[in-house]
Amino acid sequence: MPGPAPSGFTGPGQVWQPPPPASARTHRGPAALSPGGTSGDSRAEATAWVAASVPLVGLVAAVVVGVMFPGLGIATAVSLGLLVGWGCGVLVAVIDRRLLRVLGEDPAHWAWALIAPWAYLLARALRRRPAPRTTWAALGLCVVLTLLSAALAMPLTRSVWSSTAVFDRDRVQQDVAAEVERQTGIPVIVSCPEDPRLSAGSSFHCAVRGDDLVAVAVVTMADDSGGYTWILM
Repeated sequence: MPGPAPSGFTGPGQVWQPPPPASARTHRGPAALSPGGTSGDSRAEATAWVAASVPLVGLVAAVVVGVMFPGLGIATAVSLGLLVGWGCGVLVAVIDRRLLRVLGEDPAHWAWALIAPWAYLLARALRRRPAPRTTWAALGLCVVLTLLSAALAMPLTRSVWSSTAVFDRDRVQQDVAAEVERQTGIPVIVSCPEDPRLSAGSSFHCAVRGDDLVAVAVVTMADDSGGYTWILM
């Protein structure tokens, strides 16, 4: 009777399974990114850059409102434009916070955007520890754009409004003629320049002629919404 097989004895058979086909292998290369990997960070930082550029939205909106609704005046147009930018900032903050939560983070609350876009980005950077350098860069850009927008909103809107405003020459001539006739009892004909400057504080001369009356009406633009005053010289 044969004895037990010695240690290390081998026999026919197959222990190792053949390698799986290429289609069944698990890919572990750089393209298989987890939700917290580079792809997620790129999406999160993209919304941070959008939030940083929100001050430009308010600046553009102020110019558009000033051109489309010149009767509102420059101050009102700028205020409405900044309000539009503020609303966009809140919307972007809500979207950004939801994205960060999907990526597994505990982000700052979107209500910080009610103060200003830069306030939300600051809270966002402080809450994300460690925050990527792009987060701080977006915050810095937002601060710079906020300061530039605040400084340029009024003069830029006024400049664009003045260059696109249309002078209602007939209306001014009729108003001045009616008032001169009411005060003097003399029918007159008023002739104003076709394209005078319309910025606040600027003035132009209109010729006033009638029976036994030759004078000049000095018209002064009182504000940026088209209001004016005049005096007969």
